Amino acid sequence: MQAASSTTEPVPAGFGRPQLIFFCELAGPRLHALLSDQATIAMLVAGGHGVALATHHLDDSTAGAVRILNHHAIPVVAWMLLAPAEGTWLNLQNYPQAIERYRALRAWAVGHGLRIQAIGLDIQPPLALVGRLQRWGPQHLMRRLWQARTNVLFAAARTAYAELIGEMHHDGYEVHSYQLPIIADDRRAGSSLAQRALDIVDVPADLEVLLCYARAAFPLPPGDLGGALVRSYGPDADGVGIGPVGAHVGARPLPWEAFERDLLLAAHHADVIYIATLEGCVERGLLTRIAALDWSIEPVVQPWMRAAVGLSRGLIFGFLLLARFSRALFAWLGWCLFAMLLARQLRSSMQRRQVRP
Repeated sequence: MQAASSTTEPVPAGFGRPQLIFFCELAGPRLHALLSDQATIAMLVAGGHGVALATHHLDDSTAGAVRILNHHAIPVVAWMLLAPAEGTWLNLQNYPQAIERYRALRAWAVGHGLRIQAIGLDIQPPLALVGRLQRWGPQHLMRRLWQARTNVLFAAARTAYAELIGEMHHDGYEVHSYQLPIIADDRRAGSSLAQRALDIVDVPADLEVLLCYARAAFPLPPGDLGGALVRSYGPDADGVGIGPVGAHVGARPLPWEAFERDLLLAAHHADVIYIATLEGCVERGLLTRIAALDWSIEPVVQPWMRAAVGLSRGLIFGFLLLARFSRALFAWLGWCLFAMLLARQLRSSMQRRQVRP
């Protein structure tokens, strides 16, 4: 496998300009049609952009798409996905399949002589868990939080993913992870409760991308909280994921004004921005508009949006911190109560002795 430069090196196009990496979910003929468009390729090359290509199929067709990107020196991130039957995204429940998938991906890349700069690990809760949370809401979430301490998969999965990333590094790959923003709150509280409850895991990636998808996270028509999400979580992120600008499960595409706002906000906090998706940008003709952006502009987020996200983060952090120290807190409270009762008993005993004739 040929060595390649890091995808996180800054693009030499002016102060404040981040590197953009576009998720691409297409496969087969649709993928080849997208990459056969010379105008699209020219825009990617001119901007120094990268493509995170979903590895749905490790076949000759996908290899051909990677070769097109390699031919034009467009950085390629292998967005590692599992088969739908195995859960698609990576989590605590499918780490053995993730290991097998990576080894198959590497053998495929080496066998076809492909240049892949990084492996992208998409870490999200299992679809079944997401479905239960959507159906039962807070009731099921509280049950998951209550059961989180006994999640027996967490320690084994965390070790396995750390070893897998070590293997990727040994093979010469950079590793990018795509995480829910709550991972930053869990880490800040020195906790693993959110990870255990949602079946996700904090991994030692080279570049951690917090997915601040406005509509996916807060489907509140007609507005969104995307700007506040990026503003709040941007300082905690190596990279920021924004969107969606095309078809996306459970979310409507962002209008250009909201997308532009999130792009500019993310650029003030991160050197790398992931965009979902390339096909959505091409379909809506957004690559030209992105190229014309003035990256020095910093949009204003409405104060109530910032306050809402800030309050939510504060409550989450407080809950995680309380959960982290709850056992020690209750133990100390128990000892304090014991000491108070003991002092009260001693004082009563001394008073009885003093009143005796």
